[in-house]
Amino acid sequence: MVFFVLMGALAGGCGLPTPERDNAFQSAPAGDSSNSPLPPGQIRRIVSMAPSITETLFALGCGDRVVAVTDFCEYPPEVRNLPRVGGYVNPNLEAVLRLRPDLVVAPAGAEDLPAKLKAMGLPVLTVDHRSIEGVFDSLSILGKALGVERRAEELSATWRKRLDTIAQRCRGQPRPRVLVVVDRPLETGRLQNLCAAGSDGFLNRLVELAGGENVLGDSAVAFPIISAETVLRLNPDVIIEIQAGREISSERHSEWLAAWQEVKEVSAVQNGRVYLLGKDVPVVPGPRMLDLAESLGRCIHPELFDASGPSRSVTSGEK
Repeated sequence: MVFFVLMGALAGGCGLPTPERDNAFQSAPAGDSSNSPLPPGQIRRIVSMAPSITETLFALGCGDRVVAVTDFCEYPPEVRNLPRVGGYVNPNLEAVLRLRPDLVVAPAGAEDLPAKLKAMGLPVLTVDHRSIEGVFDSLSILGKALGVERRAEELSATWRKRLDTIAQRCRGQPRPRVLVVVDRPLETGRLQNLCAAGSDGFLNRLVELAGGENVLGDSAVAFPIISAETVLRLNPDVIIEIQAGREISSERHSEWLAAWQEVKEVSAVQNGRVYLLGKDVPVVPGPRMLDLAESLGRCIHPELFDASGPSRSVTSGEK
């Protein structure tokens, strides 16, 4: 479940080679639309097909136009009472059709979802949130489509300034080697089948902005599956485990950290630099990516960031 929450947000998947991924995405370029969508002022009923899209629509001030979201859309709180139309891998297209939307906004990379929606006669707009620049591009695309261009420009300037501030703070500092784990089976208590951030355009770039070097940044796979033996070989200075959507109680926190003793020879474990990010730290490529960037910065360069802010509950293991 944690994996699907994250992948629904990122519109990607573990283990999918970059060339294969790119070929799959060619049929749904960002900004592509069809079926003569209404003029901006007349688009009043929008269905969002990804958490990142939902959050961006609300940030643009268009939340009152959103009539349905996916099963994994949880933010902002207003969306929790909206109708649901399935998830990333199981969209309920009939439910979308019954809502009679003026526009369906779909993520690029969602296999043949845009094509299926268009075949049903629905107006579709695709946006690409698989990279930081894609998020900014989508602001412009949605701003124009919905008649809120000025708001989109203001958001873009504000977001870029915050990211630039983080990057400036980390500039000239040593760049620790960082491993970001976005999912792992918790039932066994072992480090098995770790899904890690590889060469994707979102988490990989945020690690760089936050002053780190992704140990898997040159991987041919966006989200490779790795083993404990690979972690030993990579020997990261910092390990950041993301448990998206999970509450991290003190008891569970200790359990999750204990598993990393399986690779106690690794520098990050020896130096108490294993961090857990839980429910209060968003992993969605949209407005809240700024909070995620700051959270990563606090993990990678704690000496440069104060303890306040959205990631104040981030904690590390003990030596």
